[in-house]
Amino acid sequence: MACQCYADQSNDNQDKRLPSRKNYQLGQSIFKLHHQTDLTSVVVDCREYVADIVMMDDGRLVMCIPWQYRLLICNTDGSQVNSIPVQGMPYSVTVVNNSTVAVTLLGSRCIEMYDIHNKLKLKSISVPGMCWRSITHINNNLVVHDYKRLLIIDHQTGEVVQTIQTDFYSNSLHGSGDRIFFCDWYNNKLYWYSYSDDRHHTLTLPSSPRSMTTLQDGSLYVVCKDGSVQHVSSDGQQYKPVKTKGLNSLGNDGHLYYNCKQRKLVTCYNTSNINIFLEK
Repeated sequence: MACQCYADQSNDNQDKRLPSRKNYQLGQSIFKLHHQTDLTSVVVDCREYVADIVMMDDGRLVMCIPWQYRLLICNTDGSQVNSIPVQGMPYSVTVVNNSTVAVTLLGSRCIEMYDIHNKLKLKSISVPGMCWRSITHINNNLVVHDYKRLLIIDHQTGEVVQTIQTDFYSNSLHGSGDRIFFCDWYNNKLYWYSYSDDRHHTLTLPSSPRSMTTLQDGSLYVVCKDGSVQHVSSDGQQYKPVKTKGLNSLGNDGHLYYNCKQRKLVTCYNTSNINIFLEK
């Protein structure tokens, strides 16, 4: 997923938009739970769950609801609910700009782009070999993965403009600044590729990383298989567990997304309950 001012976008835009940046101490208490939103009345199917979630700059949430074949859009308090029908099961979503998101579909090798303001499908991009499990956005390009490669895609032309070799089939993606983070659910390492030095880097965590988001100072929150959230330093060299109530045990299938403009963190755990945290 996947933080910029959108957690998956380049930090270049973020730096221009934000008047100031805080530097956090690893593991410090950064957020407090503001409220919980129960979307049970909207997500009524007992099979249903939120597969992925992002927060736009205007504070609206966009969620993938696979079994209802739609993107769900609402405010953080659950008001002004809208949806976009999808011809397939939306699984992963990333923010492209203030009005556009890109989505992967369960079992599909296509990326679909939607205008969430006008609730329209803009285009479908066919990417042979891609996996639908995760998508992110960096330097105005989309990033997906196939077997042992990251695919960098120009979303305007649909062309694969770059491939980055990996040693495994990555499961989760997250773009931030000049780095693409990814992980293998079968080991405890967080991997990233850095454009600045054209190198691959790793950090070993206490448990297998599952979901990631970047905070305003460039550090990351990483959800791990054991349910913990680890606070990783901006240089990727150190980490400490997050002990904030509501974040200290998010669950191994939990998702989180930080929006720098809103200064809010949203979390969910494959259910219709959404937690909104505010920066202290």
